[in-house]
Amino acid sequence: MSLLAPAILVMSSLVLTTPYAGAAASHAPVRMPDVVGLTKTQVYAAMRDAQLFFTTQGPGSADGGWVAVAREVPAAGTLVPWRSTVTLVTSLVAVHPSRPVPRLVGLTKSQAYAAMRHAELFFTTQGPGSADGRWVAVASQSPAPGTLVAWHATIVVRTSLAVPHATRRVPRLIGASRSRALQIARSSQLTLHPEGNGASNDTWTSVLRQSPAPGTLVAWHATVVVVVEKSARRPVTSSTTTSTTSTVPATTTTTYPGETTTSTSTTSTTTVPVTTTTARTTTTTVRRPSKANDFRIGTATWYSTGPAHCATWFLPNGTRLTVRDLATDRAIVCIVTDREAARGTRVVDLSETLFARLAPLAKGVLRVRVSW
Repeated sequence: MSLLAPAILVMSSLVLTTPYAGAAASHAPVRMPDVVGLTKTQVYAAMRDAQLFFTTQGPGSADGGWVAVAREVPAAGTLVPWRSTVTLVTSLVAVHPSRPVPRLVGLTKSQAYAAMRHAELFFTTQGPGSADGRWVAVASQSPAPGTLVAWHATIVVRTSLAVPHATRRVPRLIGASRSRALQIARSSQLTLHPEGNGASNDTWTSVLRQSPAPGTLVAWHATVVVVVEKSARRPVTSSTTTSTTSTVPATTTTTYPGETTTSTSTTSTTTVPVTTTTARTTTTTVRRPSKANDFRIGTATWYSTGPAHCATWFLPNGTRLTVRDLATDRAIVCIVTDREAARGTRVVDLSETLFARLAPLAKGVLRVRVSW
């Protein structure tokens, strides 16, 4: 009897475990859930849903006083057998999960503080105005937006003393008339540079092509080059009448009773319809041809104004100028809108946008040829 009892226990254990082992082998593996940072209640719910068992290690695991999971073995997403047992490293304090870095570039100081406070992150500043807190906006950041970092991690932002303008999408200008294209470019805060028939004297009527393409993201006050055309006006066909005079022989006219009969030599007028083609009368202001002395050579600098504007002391407002850098042979077109305060060797003051198309703003002064 003493030998029979152990044998019965062994046989019963084999009978009890065999169905479970067979079921586990036939069941598909499951993925380890991500439980790092979850509280005890959340961990039990997540493991129950995944049909997995777990053992705990770490602070509070012996007496069940642990609060959250600090680490898991195997890692989240690993395929493990159904109803297998995994290991969780516990913690006595709440563990905050990692979080993505918010986008700060272009935000003002108050907006950057609010975004980082909401993300529960810290940041340090570098750049203009960072030493004395006079900075106005964020110019760049590290790490990049969307990067996962630990709770209360510190990121680095580079500051600026001016609010940077956000990029914008190039509107569709193809097919637009001249007035409509200028209106669209002005509302989008972009500079329009026409090329083609009628571009030199602003007599173009519609846009054929554009670069960059519609929808392209460009910087504030970027230049959009449009290929334009000047449509010829169609002649208008009208129907007019002219009078021709012909002489006919003398005839005798017989009247009804009570009227007289006269014999006269008469001249009759016959109206014959004639179709003629006349052109519609239009008034066009034509610029006088450019003369050989319609240019000046001197220095050019830049100042803050509209994107396609410039200033001189010797030409009236509204004059269209071509400014060519004598060192690089690059050229831009601008409209005179301001008056320089004093005469001198400086022949033109350009907007920041136009000057940057010829040379970096840091250069400050260029030797140019101005023609009009």
